[in-house]
Amino acid sequence: MNGSLYDADKPREACGVAGVWGPAGHHAALVREMLVALQHRGQESVGIAVGTGAALVARHGAGTVAQGMPDLDGLPHGPVAVGHVRYATHGARDGLAGAQPVVLDRPPLALAHNGTLVDPHTAPGAEAIDPARWATDSELMAHLLLARRAAAGVDTSAALHAVLPGLTGAYALVLSDGAQLYGVRDPHGFRPLALGRRGDAWLLASETAAITAVGGEVVRELEPGEVLTIGPHGTASSRVPVPDAKTAACLFEYVYFARADSALSGRSVYQARYRAGQALADYAPVTGSPRPVVVATPETARVAADGYAERSGLRVVQGLLRPGAVGRSFIAGDPAARETTVRRKLAPVAAAVAGQRVVLVDDSLVRGTTMRTVTGLLRRAGAVEVHLRVASPPYRWPCFYGIDTGRPEELLAARLPITELAEQLGCDSVAFLSLDRLLEAAGGDPSGYCTACLTGRYPTAIPAGALAAPATRPQPGTRSGTALASRGTVE
Repeated sequence: MNGSLYDADKPREACGVAGVWGPAGHHAALVREMLVALQHRGQESVGIAVGTGAALVARHGAGTVAQGMPDLDGLPHGPVAVGHVRYATHGARDGLAGAQPVVLDRPPLALAHNGTLVDPHTAPGAEAIDPARWATDSELMAHLLLARRAAAGVDTSAALHAVLPGLTGAYALVLSDGAQLYGVRDPHGFRPLALGRRGDAWLLASETAAITAVGGEVVRELEPGEVLTIGPHGTASSRVPVPDAKTAACLFEYVYFARADSALSGRSVYQARYRAGQALADYAPVTGSPRPVVVATPETARVAADGYAERSGLRVVQGLLRPGAVGRSFIAGDPAARETTVRRKLAPVAAAVAGQRVVLVDDSLVRGTTMRTVTGLLRRAGAVEVHLRVASPPYRWPCFYGIDTGRPEELLAARLPITELAEQLGCDSVAFLSLDRLLEAAGGDPSGYCTACLTGRYPTAIPAGALAAPATRPQPGTRSGTALASRGTVE
């Protein structure tokens, strides 16, 4: 996501959803522009469905918006449009498999989903849906909604209120029945969803940046558990009846997924990352002489690096540059192939780092599969020392709510104690921001975030046997600052 150079080192899978309702017009064009603004959330496929009142017409394409939907041929005018960009989970990244919106036509329904259901096969009613008709949890949701509409003779809003309480996991949904637009957040609020206006049109998008990018005005963010209906009679809001659901917004939206110019829960992502960088400088300074320079890993760590440099009084230098728009590619396991891929995407600047002690600031470290190569690039460019500073805690536990981090044994900090990471990564030292300081940087109620990937404490039940405990626990006195249980727990 976010155009990261380190696809194999980062959390994967944070799709983007968008929708428009208004007087009949070419809303597909507006949705397409919002999807471009959300491109960092998904680059494997793109799709748009337009509602004409009684029917839905959809197009899907593989790759980025520009690649998969270079034009809008075949998409009609209508009062409503729904769009989706997809970043596939591990092992399901090819072509149009799983592309969204999911579109069913009897009766019409288009559903765009950001998130992941936990153990969808156990959802009430799933046993009655032919397994051959769905391959993803998003497709299952669409079929469950249509089945409820048909069985009870109810509208889409009533079907949502009947089906959603039986689902566990993360879902930010933008959907349409051809005439109206609906926005939904799960009761925990794992994934973001914002409401905006542009003239006489209503907008829905995964991030506020997508609304402002098309000249819209952000109205508010949907609340956890909210079902928002938008149509010719205005808007209507209701709640999914799930008692005792604890708010658990994904903390990694602030760390990595969201654009820096977005706001989450009314709080600036940019300011959160800048404060995290400042806190990292306080928490893990690099002392000694000569004074080091600060280098950011492009692009998502630049704001944290600026905060680190400002607080520590150090210079930021452009020691790593992206040579151009080279597209995405997943990192090969072979070390030589990995280095070739990283070199293609990343250029060290010898004039900036030669003879320097370097503080390399990154936003997160999940697998660590390419960081050793990045460190080597800096050293060969003349850096005499490389000190890695990460503006989030060690990532030790898998996510079940829409982020594909790979298997537990692939998580570097789950396999190695902090004291061994520097040698593994080829750095002179490694330090992470503590969880309490990251929560302080993000702002708001610390108990309102999901931190399962950092703590092993999950806000919902997870499938039996799905979690393997990390092989190591943090060493006493390390700078990780993160207390972990010996196995995953449910809060």
